[in-house]
Amino acid sequence: MLLFLNMLDGEEEKSKFAIVYEKYRYFLWYLANERLRDAWLAEDAVQETFLALTRHMDKIRDPESTAARNFLATIVKNKAIDILRAKKGITEENYEEGMDLEQEEDLLDSYLVRENYEQILAAVGKLDEIYRVVFEYKYLHELKDSEIAELLGVTPKVVNVRIFRARKKLQVLLESVKSSFF
Repeated sequence: MLLFLNMLDGEEEKSKFAIVYEKYRYFLWYLANERLRDAWLAEDAVQETFLALTRHMDKIRDPESTAARNFLATIVKNKAIDILRAKKGITEENYEEGMDLEQEEDLLDSYLVRENYEQILAAVGKLDEIYRVVFEYKYLHELKDSEIAELLGVTPKVVNVRIFRARKKLQVLLESVKSSFF
């Protein structure tokens, strides 16, 4: 933990980080170990999470909040996925090949305007993790594409593409919900 504390500016940030570290380190290890099924790799994922957190302490307003817990959980899950990908030799370029980026107004925008958050949250929960994570970072944690890219270890363009795909998949899910009500 001392290494991480030395990376931070100011006593307030260091104090907040220490609270977060003590409160969530075992929880994060548990989440990582669930995915990785390897205690040592889970520890690596947790350490990478805390390293990433040193660059994003401004996103943690209250270390005791559910938002802070969810933010850290999202990061550690992504770090665990990165470790799995590295073990399997899967690269972002292979995964994201052949994408198109046409932009259009969609049903998701109208749902957001009408504040149908329950339907959106239920639909977000049904997304594949790769899309759900960027969607959560973008809209729940209000991160910029460049910040999301840094956390995930991908380019901002890959983040943009994933957000686009997540929105398209959500549109399909929300259309099915809409048609079941009418």
